[in-house]
Amino acid sequence: MRSDYTDIQGGTTPEGIHLGAMAGSINIIQEGYTGIEPRGDVLWFNPCLPRELESLHMVIRYRGHTLEIDVTGETLAVHACRCPEKPIRIGFDNAVYELEERQRRVFSRSS
Repeated sequence: MRSDYTDIQGGTTPEGIHLGAMAGSINIIQEGYTGIEPRGDVLWFNPCLPRELESLHMVIRYRGHTLEIDVTGETLAVHACRCPEKPIRIGFDNAVYELEERQRRVFSRSS
């Protein structure tokens, strides 16, 4: 991603030609490291951070909900900042949980 952002080859980055490559890099972080997968009306998580990354923090919007997500090697924390219509359903480790607006839940893997 750094090579696209800094345009080390003197190419077409100012025109936005590499936007797809940058979006792919973000997608790896969002989907790969958090394991986000929408299935039906449940947003499932199966986080897996690489050893080099101690933690990950991000805010996402999903079906009108605003979620703050924190991942470490041991835990996943989901804070439902905004849930305009109904609770959001979160799936983790074969169980489904409902989060109301302003609720936060911390998950850890069963050992």
